[in-house]
Amino acid sequence: MPPRSTPLLPECYYHIYNKVVEGAKLFYSNHDFFLYLQLWQEVDFTSCCRLEAYCLMPTHYHYLLKMIDGKLFSKKMSYLFDIYLKTINTSQKHQGRFFANRFQSRLVDNSDYLIHLCGYIHLNPIEAGLVKNIEKWPFSNYLEFAGKRNGKLWDPEFFTDHFSDHATYEEFLKNRYDNKGLDNYIFKD
Repeated sequence: MPPRSTPLLPECYYHIYNKVVEGAKLFYSNHDFFLYLQLWQEVDFTSCCRLEAYCLMPTHYHYLLKMIDGKLFSKKMSYLFDIYLKTINTSQKHQGRFFANRFQSRLVDNSDYLIHLCGYIHLNPIEAGLVKNIEKWPFSNYLEFAGKRNGKLWDPEFFTDHFSDHATYEEFLKNRYDNKGLDNYIFKD
């Protein structure tokens, strides 16, 4: 694939997103979600980015990342999906492409939007009607933000730099989260 038209710059935050083609799923079962998360850990993205917030959905994913090395990140994403999608192709007898394009990225250049983007990412399963209570969706790092799980994929320093405590984040989602003004940072289907 040709190089990205807009490079991913070091020390910048990005919202990373991709969605599968019509009729396909990225994750067919809980096992698939857990396999993907295990592969993310094994591929070891720590040398190319810090994973701040994430949410995996049946047909797409969202990451909020602080980039270290954009070229290396792109290579690792390609490698991760090569491994993961081979497994899905075999288990689901899927043929053809999963994604129409490479992952999309949006530079997040405003700290207010950075915080609201965390809410947007974590609330995605509720917005999609997959759960009524966000605590019931284990495939995001909301539970880490809420202090209810001690996951290893995210960068807890980001949380302490931007939120005073876990209860404050939960209160923010319930009463102060607002996705107005996020148009430059989110993706429309």
